[in-house]
Amino acid sequence: MTLEKLEAQVLWWNRAAILAPIFFTGLLMVAWFLALCEIQTLFFIACGLYFLTAVIWWWWTMKSVHLLVKTLTSTRESVVEV
Repeated sequence: MTLEKLEAQVLWWNRAAILAPIFFTGLLMVAWFLALCEIQTLFFIACGLYFLTAVIWWWWTMKSVHLLVKTLTSTRESVVEV
């Protein structure tokens, strides 16, 4: 993964952080208003979506931090050589 790819992923996460809660809250509200599910079921679905997002985001964050540490270490070594 390159720094440009990392920057594109950060932009994607920013968009997802704005749009996903709006979309899923609207979807769950429609399901509740149409009496497709009980509120307790919708609560557990929302908790599951939150948990899934948190796990994926945490994994991505650790991967990105690792890339940045590798890049900074490489840069520091190059500067020391010069």
